Amino acid sequence: MNATFPLVAELARRGERVVYYASAPFRQRVESAGAEYRSYGDPEAFRPPAHTGGLYSVMAFAIGLAEKVLPGLLPELRAIAPDYLLIDSLCVWGHLARQVLGIPAAMLGSVFVSDERAIDVATMVRQAYGHAPKETLLAAIDALNTYLMTAQRIDRRFGTESPNLVEFFSGRQSLNVVFTSRYFHLAGDRYDETYRFVGPSIQACPHREPASDPRPLVYISMGTIFNRLPDFYRACFQAFGGAPYRVLMATGKVDPASLGSPPENFELCAFAPQVQALSQASLFLTHGGMNSVSEALWHEVPLLVYPQHGDQHLVAARVASLGAGLALTPEDTEPPRLREMAERVLSEPAFRAGARTIAESFRAAGGPPRAAAEILAWSRR
Repeated sequence: MNATFPLVAELARRGERVVYYASAPFRQRVESAGAEYRSYGDPEAFRPPAHTGGLYSVMAFAIGLAEKVLPGLLPELRAIAPDYLLIDSLCVWGHLARQVLGIPAAMLGSVFVSDERAIDVATMVRQAYGHAPKETLLAAIDALNTYLMTAQRIDRRFGTESPNLVEFFSGRQSLNVVFTSRYFHLAGDRYDETYRFVGPSIQACPHREPASDPRPLVYISMGTIFNRLPDFYRACFQAFGGAPYRVLMATGKVDPASLGSPPENFELCAFAPQVQALSQASLFLTHGGMNSVSEALWHEVPLLVYPQHGDQHLVAARVASLGAGLALTPEDTEPPRLREMAERVLSEPAFRAGARTIAESFRAAGGPPRAAAEILAWSRR
């Protein structure tokens, strides 16, 4: 959702009436962007679990939401009578609503999106589950059954055709606005002109304040959802305690006091002002969420990426393949290895150069003004 708010503000500035469906915690941000807020209902239903069955578990969770949301959403959309829909790539109920109502729709992609013309289901299954442990495979089979049973109920009720694995993660429409650059997106050069790569919607730090401490800053944050990682935070104490740089570490849902006394060069907080931190950082140790990685790369900060969930593994691999950082496995979080990899990224100029190349591709992509212009031109057609 973060990527959409600057786009909404730009559309509203250009005279569009924007109605934005979300859950209650996002109401203020929706309205601040200039849109009319509409509620999906119980926000607890939208809290994602820690999916244990990979991509199929994501699909099962989302199709369950669709079954809850569609009966109330469809009559509301008929009453609003929008000229067009803007649908997140993973918002399966939005894509099903488009089928029912016949309203033109554009896709908004805030993560990497697949394309059924570039990859088939069998290949995607091999990529997702080819090396998965037995426990993941068993959970995936259960999740796939849940998805298929729920999708069949929806399709019988509404006359829709629920997506397969590739279609689910592409969400492709006649216009597809993707919030990254073609350079950074996986196989971006293979996507046709229905895809507009507009770059991330970044609120860059307006000015870089000089730090009171001259030592390089290492910033550590594992995001806002799957961040309950006390053992990892203690490993960071051991890896970076006494190092010749200062460390700002956001501990999320873990009480900093429960971790024990931090080393002298550490500053702990639950959540940090991320853009401000990245404007001063020399290295970012992150979970690999698309928004966090884009913010770091925008500020030309190289990364250590320790993925926890879903598309974060793809983001980590892409960062490493473009030379902007290194991807970590659980074995890499042993303190000596973690220190070694951090020192490598900090000391080798090639990593910052790789981050700078990606940043330049982001800035050249056009951002929210281009996204709004593309959507308005498409809507007129």
